[in-house]
Amino acid sequence: MATFRDQVLLELSDAAQRGALLLPAGDTVGSRVRTMLAASYDLSAARVDSVGEVTVGSVTLEQPLFLSGHRTGGWQQTVPSFTRIDFTLDVPDPATPVWVDLLAGLTVTLVAELDPAGAQSVLAKGFDNFTTLDEFRARFTFIDLDSFMARHHITTVEELHEAFDYVVTEVQLRTPPPFNPTDPVNTHSVPVTLAAAAIDPFDLAEGLRRARLVQQAAKDLTGSTPAGFPADPIAAYAPAAVFSTAALADAGLTAAQVEQLYAAQGVVSLFLNAN
Repeated sequence: MATFRDQVLLELSDAAQRGALLLPAGDTVGSRVRTMLAASYDLSAARVDSVGEVTVGSVTLEQPLFLSGHRTGGWQQTVPSFTRIDFTLDVPDPATPVWVDLLAGLTVTLVAELDPAGAQSVLAKGFDNFTTLDEFRARFTFIDLDSFMARHHITTVEELHEAFDYVVTEVQLRTPPPFNPTDPVNTHSVPVTLAAAAIDPFDLAEGLRRARLVQQAAKDLTGSTPAGFPADPIAAYAPAAVFSTAALADAGLTAAQVEQLYAAQGVVSLFLNAN
């Protein structure tokens, strides 16, 4: 009888099955895809408005990743003269691979509102016409004036005036136009690599452990940078755990509970009907 992992390999080798798992019919906001994106990129400069479709490119089954072992040591000699050397090595440990059951290169089509970034204007001008300490405080509200004066041994407004040159800089940030989700310029294609592990028997802790091992083993890999989309890659792979729907029911849990837990940890949870 085929194991659950075997069934996962057979089912997820079909592109249509992968698409249905990542964007199920009842998921109108693309929550699993959003989890993948957040695990792969720094999205601080973009707000994902909606998720369109997910297309599958390359697929690799049973991909090994190797954790790096950290080794430190030293060498000393006293003849002909005293010498000391410290060294550190980070080397792969081929004896203990981390297995990714399915490694899938995906392209996510999404609509996003982008931070326009940058300044529209910058104006710098001197501030030397103050005559009282209160005027200075009102202009530089972010400075603790009493502490500043004590630190520089200043006691009067005249000494404050003569001690330094003061410059006020005003920066006007760019103002974006009203966001239009139907404008094609707001549609982007973003690459994501999904690294999925089949978890059998059902074990939430084991799923998170496998995800953490994948993240650790892939920490030195570089993710793709999307063209025309201001998101820096933070991880090469988006980790995922695949569970049996039947085992989920036997555990007395719902898919929503597991998804909420895993999404908070940056891990995608997928559920497969297995025989």
